[in-house]
Amino acid sequence: MASGAIAAVVAVLALGFVESLRRFYPTRETWRRLRRVRGRLAVRLMRERFESESNRKSPKRLAEILICLMIAWVASSSLLDKRWQEVVIDVLPYAFVTLALFRVPAAMGAIGQRMREYEESVGEDPDQPWRDDEPGDGGPAVIAL
Repeated sequence: MASGAIAAVVAVLALGFVESLRRFYPTRETWRRLRRVRGRLAVRLMRERFESESNRKSPKRLAEILICLMIAWVASSSLLDKRWQEVVIDVLPYAFVTLALFRVPAAMGAIGQRMREYEESVGEDPDQPWRDDEPGDGGPAVIAL
């Protein structure tokens, strides 16, 4: 019973972590620090990865599989020599993990949108293609000539 309670607490912490990322990451100061240390291109690529991950279906599919496993676990409670209420209590941590998995794509999308707004606030166009190798900008194509 104690290990189930600890697992439930850890699962709630995982859900809280995903939700706090969605609401607060990155702050404007963190975003500026990332741009200063890593460069504009790295931060832009990071934003694009967040946006592309928000469209993936794998976290939702994993959550659906986990729901099916939880239903099967509760349905097999008579084979486990437990009452169904006890099995539901055992399954509770997995319910929180399932919620966290369902929230991951929305969290990634919110992070990408926040970074897009920060780029717009400094006067950059987030939809403009990033080109380092265009002639005339002092990039590698100019050096190669």
